[in-house]
Amino acid sequence: MTIEQIISILGQLATWVTVVLVYLTVREMAKQRKAAQKPELIIPDVSISGYSTEQDEIFIASHWNNKELKNEGIAVGRFPKIAIYNIGAGAAKEINIKWEFDMQDTIKSIQDYCYRNSIPVVVRSQDNFLQVEFKGRESFISISASSNLEHAYLMPASVTAQGLESDLPLTFLELISILIFLRFHQSNKKSSKDKVVFPVVEEANLEIPSLYCELSYADVGGEKYMKKFDVTFDPFLMRYPAKGIEFPVTEPVFQGVFEFKEKNECSKIPCPTQRAPDPRKSTGTVVVGVGAFSGGLRGLELAPSKWRPLVPPTSG
Repeated sequence: MTIEQIISILGQLATWVTVVLVYLTVREMAKQRKAAQKPELIIPDVSISGYSTEQDEIFIASHWNNKELKNEGIAVGRFPKIAIYNIGAGAAKEINIKWEFDMQDTIKSIQDYCYRNSIPVVVRSQDNFLQVEFKGRESFISISASSNLEHAYLMPASVTAQGLESDLPLTFLELISILIFLRFHQSNKKSSKDKVVFPVVEEANLEIPSLYCELSYADVGGEKYMKKFDVTFDPFLMRYPAKGIEFPVTEPVFQGVFEFKEKNECSKIPCPTQRAPDPRKSTGTVVVGVGAFSGGLRGLELAPSKWRPLVPPTSG
C-alpha cells in the first residue's frame, strides 16, 4: 500500500468521524431544545371546608370553600378549586381535566341507608342529572356537562408563580357531604346502644369513594402528555350540632384534604406500552361534571350553635 492510499483512507475516516460528531451534536441540541419547551404539570393537595345552614337534625353541608370562613359570609355559587402548577421549562397548552368516581355504588349506599333508617334525604341519578333533595332544598347537578374541563394554557412557574385554578366535581362534593352526615347518624345510633362515639361503618358501606383525575396537555410543539392521579378525601375535622344554642353559619360541618397521588404510568401520548382507558367503555365508573342548577338560593342563616366533636372523652 502506497503512502497516497494510506493518506486517502485516513482522510475518509476523518470525514466519517466528523459526520458522526456532527450528528451527535445536532441530536443533543434537539434534545436540549425539546427539554427547554417541555411542561411539567403538578396538582398539590387541597383543603376544603363544608358548611350547613340547617338548624335541625339534617345538617348536610351545602356550601364549600377552600378556606375556613371565620367571620366572612358564605358566597353563593362559589365552589372550591384545585390549583395546577407548571414546574417545567416550557408552556403547557390544551389542558384537559377529567374526573371519575363510582357514583352509582355511592348513590345506592346512601339510598339503602336512608330507606332503612327513615331519613328524609332523596338522592337519585336520572336523565344525566344527580338529584339531591332534603328539607325543601332541591338541586339538579349535571353529570356530563363540563365533565372535560378545558383550559387554554399555563406558563411555567419561572415566568409566573400564578397557578391555574380548576373546579372540583360538584357531584362528588354533594355525595361526600351526605356520607359524612350519615356516618354521624350511624355513629349516634351505635353510641346510644354501646356508648361508642367513634364513627362506626358497619350497617352500610358509607366509606368515601376514591376519586380519579386524568390530566392531559401539550407542549408548544404539539407533543401530548398525560398524568393520572388517585385522589382520596381525608376528613380531619367532623362535627355535629347539639340543640339549644345558636351557632354561626361560618363554623364548618367538616374539613378535609384532597390528596393527589400520581400514578406511575407513561406520561407521553401515545404511550409505547400503555393506553389510557376509554371512560365510555369503563364499567362501574361515571365521568362527572360540575355544572349545577339549584332549585333555590342559599342565603345567610344561622346554624345550630353548639357542636360536639366526634371523639372519645379524655380521662381526668
